Amino acid sequence: MEISTNGLAEILKNAKDINSFLQENEAYITNPTLQEYLTELLLLKGLKRQDVIKNAQLDSNYINQLFSGIKTKPGRNQTLSLAFGFGLNNEETARLLKIAKVGALYPKNKRDAVIIHSLEKGNSITQTNETLNSLEIETLTDYRK
Repeated sequence: MEISTNGLAEILKNAKDINSFLQENEAYITNPTLQEYLTELLLLKGLKRQDVIKNAQLDSNYINQLFSGIKTKPGRNQTLSLAFGFGLNNEETARLLKIAKVGALYPKNKRDAVIIHSLEKGNSITQTNETLNSLEIETLTDYRK
């Protein structure tokens, strides 16, 4: 049985000692690399790498390097583009951002609020970029920053 992150956090909060917690919950505590997580997402979502490349609107060589582990530190925009490429929701995207070690989405930030809303509505990266552009906010494919 899978335990949610919130459920595991609650168990941790109530744990008498860390060693027992770690031992009893070892199966639920993971620390995957970005490469491992991207491969896991392909399986979970039933997608092919080409689907992600098309939906993320990223260069195929770049994505292939992420999947092979040659590149390990994508930028925040690229990671968010991957989230759209996989069709992730906000919670799944938060995990991807954390594993990629880029900043979390913050709803008090106007750009991030648009992205969060788009993720939750299942919008494509094109729809999201159109909304960002209409609000004169940097799009996900604008890599100047």
